[in-house]
Amino acid sequence: MSRRHWIAAACALGALLAVSWPFDDIESAAPGHAGLTGPVGPRPRSCDGVTVGPADNLQQVIDAQPSGTTYCLSPGVYRLEQPLRPKEGDAVIGRPGAVISGSKVLTGWRQSGGAWSTTGFLPAAPSTHGECLADVPTCTYAEDVFVDRRRLARVESRSAVTGGTVHADYATNTITIGDDPALRLVEQAVAHSLIQATVDDVTVANLVLEQAANEAQVAAVESRQTRPYRMGSGWRILHNEVRLNHGVGLGLADDAVVTGNFVHHQGQLGFGAWGNGSVVSGNEISVNGVAGYSANWEAGGSKSWQTDRHTVRHNYVHDNLGPGLWTDGGNIRTEYSHNRITGNWGAGIQHEISYDATIRHNEISGNGRRHRGWAWEAGIQIQSSGGTGLIEVTGNTLSDNANGIALIESGGRAGELPAPHGPHVVRNVWVHGNRVTMSDGQTTGAVQDIGDTAVYTENNNRFENNTYVVPSLSEPYFTWHDTHLTWSEWRALGNDAGGRATS
Repeated sequence: MSRRHWIAAACALGALLAVSWPFDDIESAAPGHAGLTGPVGPRPRSCDGVTVGPADNLQQVIDAQPSGTTYCLSPGVYRLEQPLRPKEGDAVIGRPGAVISGSKVLTGWRQSGGAWSTTGFLPAAPSTHGECLADVPTCTYAEDVFVDRRRLARVESRSAVTGGTVHADYATNTITIGDDPALRLVEQAVAHSLIQATVDDVTVANLVLEQAANEAQVAAVESRQTRPYRMGSGWRILHNEVRLNHGVGLGLADDAVVTGNFVHHQGQLGFGAWGNGSVVSGNEISVNGVAGYSANWEAGGSKSWQTDRHTVRHNYVHDNLGPGLWTDGGNIRTEYSHNRITGNWGAGIQHEISYDATIRHNEISGNGRRHRGWAWEAGIQIQSSGGTGLIEVTGNTLSDNANGIALIESGGRAGELPAPHGPHVVRNVWVHGNRVTMSDGQTTGAVQDIGDTAVYTENNNRFENNTYVVPSLSEPYFTWHDTHLTWSEWRALGNDAGGRATS
């Protein structure tokens, strides 16, 4: 299936969800932009509500209206210094061309040699929250700078500034860039979020949401706060383009519906999920994790934590700098279905220290570009996770990933993470009816590095009726009992009764 047809089908399914739109007569459009080309989503012919323009103070307008009001944003850029705080039942709807930005325009430039400097909008000190890659030590600095909506790479001194880079001196509140700002739009991220409230039933639709200075693990749009911890439920995030925010793009809580969005070029994650009953359907989630956060810590397409009934289906997830879709920590009754997942630097689907899940009918290819060896960065990676009932992996098509389908017993990090439904061990995993294509150096099967062989013998883990395409049937492309195995050796241990392999 082509990329265009895949996404069109995804959005068609998303339109079937029970979504109550606060405006009439919608023409839907699929996400799928290759670059930073403008808003994605429906084109409302009318919006029945309070009309707001870019010159208005949007928060003051919201404060003056009762709960449950619809706000119709006219085209233009709405610049925020603080996140919007909608009321319960509010809907914030953009007409085509409406942009909510967390940045301010930088002016007053002074040239010195091949660099230009000006006074910025920096805090006294940058955020230090998060873990960076060794070669990107400033990944936590959230106040990104953009030239014509292109994020500049940070350098650690003014003398290192060249074209396409920026140095931010927090002590003197000075921004220095290596691009001539004449006739250019130069912006600095300021707002620590764009839309953030712990009320219920908010709708955010048909907007470009960009350039927040949100630190790691904070979303540009979210119904959650961490200090003190509270969540709002029932948010609808529909047909937006979410781009160029520093931390997380979207933060989901109880009963969130996220449909038809284009979520790309966030610094840390495309989306994060908490709570119960969220549905993520028909979105494009791509090129997230670009700020330099370590994917071993938290970066990539998504990460979900202590969810129940979290459903992710019919999405196109690609080229994220970390795992594509990642459940990590106490998740139960997760569903990953009918997604296309390709070109991510980590595993395609990584289900880690979690519980019951259904992973079915996904198309997973070309993942694991930072391949670390062993069984890591598999197309589907079940890691220290076990079903109280079942983890079922079925009907998936995998090819050209760093590894095929891997069950990894690496310990549950006892004492570090909650275990609400029992210990974090690989158990009750049923892998059946998948098609897995592997190349030299790749493997499918189970591995362990904690000295506990129960993953093979006692925990009811099984591979059945799968189909494999491998370069040679006489070479070891399978792993079980801490041993690399040929197809016949794999079958002799009781795996893949009814399965077949071709070379």
